[in-house]
Amino acid sequence: MTIEEMFRRIVRAHLGIILVCVLLPVAAAIGLQADKPALSLASIRLQVISGAPTSATEAEGISSRVLALATTPGLLDASLKQVGAQRDVADFAATHVAAQRLGESSIVQLSVTDKDPIAAGQIVAALAERVALFMNQGDRATFNAALAELDKQVQNATVQRDKLAAQLKGIADINARADIQTQIQSANQLLGQLTTQRAALAVQDATRDIVVLVGNKPEVSQVPSPLLPQAALALLLGLVLGLTAAAILETMRPRVASVRALAHLLQAPVLGRTSEEISSLRNTMALAARRQGVDAVVLMGAEESDADTVSRLLFALSGFSSRPDRLRSPSPAGIEDGAEPSVLEMEAPFANVRFTGLSAVTPQDEMTAGVVVVSGGTVLLRRLDDLDDVLKAVRWPVLGIVNGPAKRRFGRLG
Repeated sequence: MTIEEMFRRIVRAHLGIILVCVLLPVAAAIGLQADKPALSLASIRLQVISGAPTSATEAEGISSRVLALATTPGLLDASLKQVGAQRDVADFAATHVAAQRLGESSIVQLSVTDKDPIAAGQIVAALAERVALFMNQGDRATFNAALAELDKQVQNATVQRDKLAAQLKGIADINARADIQTQIQSANQLLGQLTTQRAALAVQDATRDIVVLVGNKPEVSQVPSPLLPQAALALLLGLVLGLTAAAILETMRPRVASVRALAHLLQAPVLGRTSEEISSLRNTMALAARRQGVDAVVLMGAEESDADTVSRLLFALSGFSSRPDRLRSPSPAGIEDGAEPSVLEMEAPFANVRFTGLSAVTPQDEMTAGVVVVSGGTVLLRRLDDLDDVLKAVRWPVLGIVNGPAKRRFGRLG
């Protein structure tokens, strides 16, 4: 099977189905986007750590943490209430808040979309401040508790040491003094360890990363409409579905792709088209009949839909006189448009050849008859089997094929 034959059988023969499958998803995509208001995008950048992340995984983890905090219902709801914006918190968090890392840097871009550009800028600014505040102060309670516990332990150790030092002044016994001095030394060691831990904790707090906003004014821009990419995707999807449906239908209802393919199956030539000048078409069919020794040409349609074309063709051929020297011929305006034939005087070669339909065959025609098949282009194989049964029954030679008008699909010629 050639590519042209595949195109005729799958695409051209099922063009209506393909168009429906393409247009419905595109119309649905356009309809869904037509009701949605235009959105504005407001974004602000945050520096989460002072240094650069060691890997892309760490950078992705930083942006994920920012997004998780920004979509937390408590923080988001507080930010919305701060700017006086009435929004559904769950829907807004799911569809209107985003965080994106900028390469492998420590900068994360927090974005908010909203139909009101002013509200979008205010929301993202308030949300960024709350995210930065939480990341900077979220663990302060633990730090303060640890620092307070160390201060308490330092104070207790200092009191214990001072108490021992006071006891040492009133003791004259050498052994007792040595014992108290040993306890004072242990208290001093404990106090030194606690002081070191407190100093390390203070240094760690002083050198920890602080989340800061990069700029104090968010950037606001218009969100590009997703109509074009969604329509293109719907077009591609519809085309795939249409071609698949056409291929399935062609598999279930195979057909002959063209008049040339039909002529090949019937082993007969294509004699012409019904749209050409009727006298030329008649002479071609008559010449083919005489070459086969046929006096009666029987016109048969390949399908039931070709019956009207056969009737119009027989009506046009009936305008020829039976006289061998004169001819009444319809105008070349055509058979298909139903125009009234004009009368032309011209020579009539093969005037003794008679054209008829299968129902009008006479006993005299039966012995010298031949068949001309009229087809509009494509024929279902089961219809072709019916035609083949008729041809085998009458045992008349097939003189050739006449290409009739193509069947109309969706107001256009298929």
